[in-house]
Amino acid sequence: MEILERVRAAIHERGLLPPEGGVVIVGYSGGADSTALLHLMTRLQAEFNLQIHAAHLHHGMRPEADADVEVCRTVCERLEVPFYWERVDVPALAKARKVSLEEAGRDARYAFFERLASELNAVAVALAHTRDDQIETILINLLRGTGPRGLCGMPYRRDRIIRPLLDVAREQTHRYCAEQNLPTVFDSTNLDPHQMRRRVRAELVPLMRSIAPAFETHLLRLAAILENEEAWWDHQVQEALKAICASPHSLARAEWGEPPHAHSPTAPYGSEVASKREGRVFAIPRKSFTQFHPALQRRVLREWLRPHLGTLNLPPFEILEGIRHAALLGRHTSWQLSNCLRLTTDEEALTLHEDLPEPESFEYPVVLGAPLFIPQAGAWLLVRETAIPPASKETALAQDAQGGVVFFDADVVQGQLVVRNGRRGERFQPLGMTAPKKLSDIFIDRKIPKAERRRLPLLCDEAGILWIPGYTIAERARITPQTRRVLQATLSRNALE
Repeated sequence: MEILERVRAAIHERGLLPPEGGVVIVGYSGGADSTALLHLMTRLQAEFNLQIHAAHLHHGMRPEADADVEVCRTVCERLEVPFYWERVDVPALAKARKVSLEEAGRDARYAFFERLASELNAVAVALAHTRDDQIETILINLLRGTGPRGLCGMPYRRDRIIRPLLDVAREQTHRYCAEQNLPTVFDSTNLDPHQMRRRVRAELVPLMRSIAPAFETHLLRLAAILENEEAWWDHQVQEALKAICASPHSLARAEWGEPPHAHSPTAPYGSEVASKREGRVFAIPRKSFTQFHPALQRRVLREWLRPHLGTLNLPPFEILEGIRHAALLGRHTSWQLSNCLRLTTDEEALTLHEDLPEPESFEYPVVLGAPLFIPQAGAWLLVRETAIPPASKETALAQDAQGGVVFFDADVVQGQLVVRNGRRGERFQPLGMTAPKKLSDIFIDRKIPKAERRRLPLLCDEAGILWIPGYTIAERARITPQTRRVLQATLSRNALE
């Protein structure tokens, strides 16, 4: 049959599946498109050495959706295909995330498919997007505002996602299901007049056909041309980013920027961790950026931001152009791109500041001899009694600065030992000082960044702070000639035995 040959050709010509085959999950809604795809893939599984599985997501939106699950289960039993399904409250998800039902449903489906693919070690997840879906997607992208990449439409393959039906018309899948006597279900949400896709399908596409009967062929030809050109552009952008990263003035060549405090004693469990806890810094030298053609500047800027924001959350054209013009002029500007990502421009560079969100208050009880993981700090704490006290106060200070290890008098501990973050207005009397100081003043004196302060784990008892890692212990906990029992506290990135 023609539809079978088109799917077979797409798999071969587009390299949708590995030569050795493997597990393939079919996203199966129960509609005609996905039902046809599931049936076609079972017919091809011996030829391509495949094990076909079906995955269905119940969106929790329609009363008839429970019956849809049973229809899908029946078809899978007939085809001897393993059937997996889950239920997600998409309306609640959309409300919580403040996104449309369509976006929430899509995200829930992809998350389900990816999770199942990982569990089954699948080589691919096959989705039933057709030629008609491709045309609608290109038109929707155009209406929303897009560049050349959006006019390429949906790719035949991206990572594990494959679309074997992109050369097949929707009318063909409906006819195929009828010929094969395959039961299908209908999603009434597709009739929602508020959905852009429904209006494009019902109103815009028929109008464009009436104006230019061959417009679909022309549109898909344009998409194919742009797909090839985008592949060429991708290579040029990667070469440009490599050149930027090779620049001796570029922070982009390293994964992590190095804040000024990285080698200071405020890094108790390794300067690398202290840098990471503050957040990442990436920069592009302005001189290198301005030497590119404007078309390459736009693409480099988008590709530079893509790993940090994701494709769907990239700033609109107007924001990107504002950033680009500010960089060309060397102006001092700041752009908040997300809750934790800020971009600045100046006469030297375009710089991304990826700040970690400030954590909530945390407090964990400490059990002597038992390693404790502190997720907010990404570190392990171990407090244990030791029979080897340090020789002097200086030894305790030196050990703290060098390796996140301190010793203090066990008998001064009052009540339960805990590790927690700092509290507003808290005071601490450092070793060797005659009066307490505000914790906030200590942080300022030690040049501990604001983003780091709420993550710094403080060892405390019921009387207050005993140890500020990377700084010192409390004066009241110092080792004296009268000390009989000593506690050793160690803070480390790695698990402690």
